[in-house]
Amino acid sequence: MNFLSDLLPSFLAAADPMAHVLDAPIFDYGFLEEDDRLYKVKESLWSLGLTKHVWLFFLAGILTLLFFTSYSSKIEKGGQRVPGRWGNFVETILEFLRDQMLRPFLGTDGDKYLPLISVIFVYILICNLLGLFPVFDYLGHGGNTSTANPAITPALALIAFVMYHALGVKAEFDHHHKESGNYFTAIGAYLKNQVPHVPFFVLPLIIVIELAAHIIRPCALAIRLCANMVAGHVMMASLLGFTAVFTKSFLIGGFAISLMSFGAVTALTFLELLVALIQAFVFTFLTTVFLSMSVHPDH
Repeated sequence: MNFLSDLLPSFLAAADPMAHVLDAPIFDYGFLEEDDRLYKVKESLWSLGLTKHVWLFFLAGILTLLFFTSYSSKIEKGGQRVPGRWGNFVETILEFLRDQMLRPFLGTDGDKYLPLISVIFVYILICNLLGLFPVFDYLGHGGNTSTANPAITPALALIAFVMYHALGVKAEFDHHHKESGNYFTAIGAYLKNQVPHVPFFVLPLIIVIELAAHIIRPCALAIRLCANMVAGHVMMASLLGFTAVFTKSFLIGGFAISLMSFGAVTALTFLELLVALIQAFVFTFLTTVFLSMSVHPDH
C-alpha cells in the first residue's frame, strides 16, 4: 500500500490525462526553441486560432465531402445501376437513417431531409473517429478529438437548433402561408404552435416550461457528445500514464502493469469505436426528433 500511495501522487504530477482531449497548438513540440522556424509557425497558427481541434474539424468536413462525392460522382459519370462495395456501404447508411430515423417520425415526407441528416451523422462520426488515430499526436501534444472540445460541440448543437427551427418555419410557411407570401406571419404562427393550448391561467407557467425546454435541448446535445468523448480518452490516457510511471519506478512490476494496461487500452479502443458510432447516432437521432417536433408541432 505504501508503494502505491507513493506512486499515485507522482503519476498525477507526471502526466495530465486531459492532455489528449484539451486543445493544443499545431507543431507543439517541447524541443523547439523560440528562434526555430517551426516554433514561429506554431505561434502564428495559434494566434490565428488554427489549433489542432480546428484543423481536425476542417479535416472531418473534407472527409465528409469525399464520403458522399466519391459515390455521387460515380453515379453521374458512369451511370452505374448496380453499386459497388463502396456504393452499397453508402446506401446502407442512407437507408438506415431513412428507415430508422426519418420515416418513423416524419413519414415519407421526411425523405427530403435525408441529405441534411446524413451529413450530420457522417460528419460527427468522422470527428469522433479521428480522435482514435495516434498519428495525429505527431502534429503536437494533445488535442486529438475535436468533439471533446467544449466550444465545438455547442457550435454543432447551435447549428442543429437553428436548422430544425428554420425548417419548422419553412414547413409552416409552405403549408399555410405560401399564398400570402408573408414569412413574418409564418414565424408568428410557428411560435404560437410551440405553446400548447391550455387555460389562460396556466399559460405563463407553460411558456416558461417550453422556453426552458428549447434551451435544454441543444445543451443536452452538446454536453452529451462532449462528455462521452472526453471520458473515454481520459480513461485511456490514465491507463497509459500508469504504465509510464510504474515502469520508471519499478521495472519488473512496471512490465506487468504495462501488459495489463496495454490489454485494457486495446479493449477500451474497441469500446471507443462503438461509443463514437453511438454518440453520432444519438446526436442525429435527437436532432431528428426535435426536427419532427418543429415540422409537426401539432403531433
